[in-house]
Amino acid sequence: MKGKFVQIAALCLTAALLLASGGETASAAPAVSSDRIMRVGIHYGTGAMEGLNLANEVGSGFQFGYYDSANRFVYLGHTSQTAISVVETMNVYYGSYDGYTSYHTAVVSSVAVGEYHLELPGTYGTFAEAQGAASQYPGGFPAYIGGVFSARVGNYTTRDGAVAAQAALAAQGVSTTLAGTSAYGVSVVVTGTNTILFQYDDLGQGTGLGVEPIQTGAEKCETLSKGCVYNGGFRFERINGGKLTVVNLLGLEDYVKGVVPEETSTAWPIEAQKAQAVAARSYALSLGTKHGSHHFDICAYDDCQVYSGRKKAGVNSDAAVDQTAGQVCLYNGQVAQTFYYSSNGGASESVSNVWGSNQSLYPYLAGKADPYEAGAGINNYWERTFTSSQIISRLLSGKQVTAPIVAASVTAYTEAGNPRMITFTDSAGKNFSVSSATVFSADKGLGLPSFRFGFAGGGTSQPAPTVPTTPSGGVTINGTTAVNGAAGLYAIDGSGNLTALGGDVYVVTDTGVSLLAQGGEQDQNQPSSGYAPNEWSSSATVVNSSITFAGRGWGHNIGMSQWGAYAMANQGYTYQQILQFYYTGITVGYM
Repeated sequence: MKGKFVQIAALCLTAALLLASGGETASAAPAVSSDRIMRVGIHYGTGAMEGLNLANEVGSGFQFGYYDSANRFVYLGHTSQTAISVVETMNVYYGSYDGYTSYHTAVVSSVAVGEYHLELPGTYGTFAEAQGAASQYPGGFPAYIGGVFSARVGNYTTRDGAVAAQAALAAQGVSTTLAGTSAYGVSVVVTGTNTILFQYDDLGQGTGLGVEPIQTGAEKCETLSKGCVYNGGFRFERINGGKLTVVNLLGLEDYVKGVVPEETSTAWPIEAQKAQAVAARSYALSLGTKHGSHHFDICAYDDCQVYSGRKKAGVNSDAAVDQTAGQVCLYNGQVAQTFYYSSNGGASESVSNVWGSNQSLYPYLAGKADPYEAGAGINNYWERTFTSSQIISRLLSGKQVTAPIVAASVTAYTEAGNPRMITFTDSAGKNFSVSSATVFSADKGLGLPSFRFGFAGGGTSQPAPTVPTTPSGGVTINGTTAVNGAAGLYAIDGSGNLTALGGDVYVVTDTGVSLLAQGGEQDQNQPSSGYAPNEWSSSATVVNSSITFAGRGWGHNIGMSQWGAYAMANQGYTYQQILQFYYTGITVGYM
């Protein structure tokens, strides 16, 4: 929730704050266009494919083409086949490999799609013309090589096989040339057979083959592929001549409908799912060129955000997306990069402390105590044990440690109450300090589950973050209740400007920080932290040559806690309030 801190004194409270007015209403604004196309990488890098199956769930056959620079599908031809596979133009065999039944180079079966072909003379102006010519011969198919249609016959796994077939056709008076494709070529086949329907080669120009289901009714098309059901179309590209990089191209809102049920549960309160929808939409639009080298916008995995098409979509998750259509988190008019994670254990953290980012570029990703997450009732406590040698090799390899580690302690904390610096002591009495960001990191450190941690064995000085609490009966001045809630209140700055106090308002009094919930209706629901501040220790000594770290939470602690959103929604907060709490200073609106 967006927090406004107002320093007030007894003599000026009523003059500065108590200007009542009616509630504000948001004016209508155009949404981010649902026609905006997202390019989602579903198979790439080490997960690139040699063959991928597609089947109509809703639709009647497939059309072939490519996507132009504006992501518009350019039609070339089509098939009425409802189950097809796209394969790289190498010798591939139909069978099961690594748990997936499709076309692979590492299996040998009786169903082989060979890389050698015979090409009939001449070129053609259209797919239909090339298909018509090729259909005169068994195994004939149209091809589109470097922007030119041709007709080809057969597929052979060896050059000798292709030459023998060429001689047989020559004996019938049919002249052909031996043909193949470049390292960028792909073929479309009838799944489970070696029947080629279409061959495409962009000769490395980067367009790739586009495949879209054919829609015959009003219902939106859906395509089944590798256990997931997708809206939209697909692009198959052999980047740098490698295996198939597969990209799902679909509208922004359909994309978000595939993220929300993966990142939350369709059984969660609708306001939590709406918060997730806005966060997912914002994050997708903020990434820029992260995956530019793979020619797509965002990946389908937790490196970005998890997406599985329609696999887990439900009525509530779809409704959450529809009811927030086009809405994003904005900071100074720009879409915020809305990182999120599972659980923070009691406090989020500033992006500069976790990843070393320039905090001024991400002012909305600021750490703060989280008084809500504990209300989710989850068990997110963890422990991880490491030996002295593991700590030295993973964290202290460049610090010339010559004796075993015998103790460790948290020697500095962040403003949010998370560890900032960890100091290790060896048996020679030397101290070695490492940032908690390094200790937390999976790449450079120990890969701890959360950024909120200490050491196993509670009872020592583990500072608890300051948690806003709600004053009973409102804020009082000289024994008199002056403010029960923030509804209809304004703040006046030093220049005399008035600002409506929307969202949650925090008030600094002489006894600490208090919360004025909007309208005062949720004051009684404001929880305390719920997490015991001394569940773990700020220091530890080596036991059996090991030190055990302990903490709460799952994830990097930057931005929104998904379980915190769940807890807030259960307490009656809206998705806007959830987002404004976790992303400091943002507004929820339209681009």
